[in-house]
Amino acid sequence: MKSNQILGIASLLALGSLPFLAACSDDSSESSPTRPIFSETSSSSAKKTTVKTTFELGSCTYENMGDRVYVSDESDYYTCTYSNASYDYTWVGEKVKSSSSITVSSSSSDICDIFYCWDETESSSSVNSSSSTKSSSSVSTFTNVSEVWNGKMVKPSTDYIDGKTYMLIYTAEELAYFADQVTNKGEEKLNAKLMKHIRLNPDNMVDEKGNLLKTQSSLNEWTPIGGGTNKIMFKGTFDGNGYTISGIYVNKPAFERAGFIGTLGGTSTSDSGHVMFLGIENSYIVGGEQVGGLVGRMNFSEVQQVFNRKSYVKGTKYVGGIVGYKNNGWLYYSYNSGMVVSSEDRASGIAGYNANASTSVIVSYNVGFLIAPNKGTTAGISTTANSSKDCFYIDQDDREIVANGAAEKTEYFMTSEDFVSTLNGLSFSNIWTTDDDEVNDDYPVFKWEKIRY
Repeated sequence: MKSNQILGIASLLALGSLPFLAACSDDSSESSPTRPIFSETSSSSAKKTTVKTTFELGSCTYENMGDRVYVSDESDYYTCTYSNASYDYTWVGEKVKSSSSITVSSSSSDICDIFYCWDETESSSSVNSSSSTKSSSSVSTFTNVSEVWNGKMVKPSTDYIDGKTYMLIYTAEELAYFADQVTNKGEEKLNAKLMKHIRLNPDNMVDEKGNLLKTQSSLNEWTPIGGGTNKIMFKGTFDGNGYTISGIYVNKPAFERAGFIGTLGGTSTSDSGHVMFLGIENSYIVGGEQVGGLVGRMNFSEVQQVFNRKSYVKGTKYVGGIVGYKNNGWLYYSYNSGMVVSSEDRASGIAGYNANASTSVIVSYNVGFLIAPNKGTTAGISTTANSSKDCFYIDQDDREIVANGAAEKTEYFMTSEDFVSTLNGLSFSNIWTTDDDEVNDDYPVFKWEKIRY
């Protein structure tokens, strides 16, 4: 494995057409549901190109969906987008906004964030620099990343999309307001859609061994949506829209269910929750039982096209890079490169435990480092027998990692184009691509992932 692998490692699907098919009628049922039929409306990662006029935008199709083109003589950019109203692909123009940007200072010509480094003289189509010369005070501005959370809450604006009302989340304060409405106000079926990368704490909060690089007193602690217990359950839709939430800091060893979301979904398919096109990154999540980088416990719900990378996830039992405890529902198209640790039992790259193996973890992979004390309870994908389908995990030297239906592969293969082709062949469409933007240590990423610009 690579030295930094321990923690190394959407355009919106038409939500109205995305079916959630019931897994079972109760928590203990083992009947197998019909696999969902997927819509083919995922986007590719944004490409930073520039044209002189809008007449040069070119065609907008599935192949270049999500591509962003800047018009050099205007302050606009255009994104190839699928329209749920016209059922067609079209260029959608937006104004470049800087009011909520963040700045990163550098003492040299190279400017870095947690994703990649670039030269400060790079064109303004990708980075708006305050100076084109090399100096100790050079500053770069990002326009699609929120400021670090100030600990307060701000009510977001809303939009009606495909028959549902969504809170549009541009800032960490708006995300906190949404979480508070679900957890403390009982609004369990609210829907949210990210409009920027959200930072709850400063970048590079943890190192590759899971050590905090900031003092605990300086960090904003996140309460899992739902409160981390079985009292409140999130039953709405959370659409990541291709963006990430970074800097999640949860340090609650007594919490039964810890993650960005504590409990997703209720006790039946009518109370299902949905999470899609979302990334969790550079986060520190510690709880008791049922701990996941994204969801502590998942009931009768759907989680698809999500990832967790450069994060540290730890619990006592049932710990997973994506979901701690999966109880019915669908978990498909995901990857984890974060470190997963269980102090007592069961640590897995994707799902710490899958209580209903008939609803498998599908087309997912793990390259994150896994630790559990008991032999046979550290699994590449899930610690439940035969609970994964078309999934892969990286070999971890001489450590025993249980397969449970997944296939063990080498780093050489999993960083190759052949692995991307394999994943796309197993998925409903070509949703995977190579790590050209160098955000995931050369392991495959989703085409819809939005990079910072």
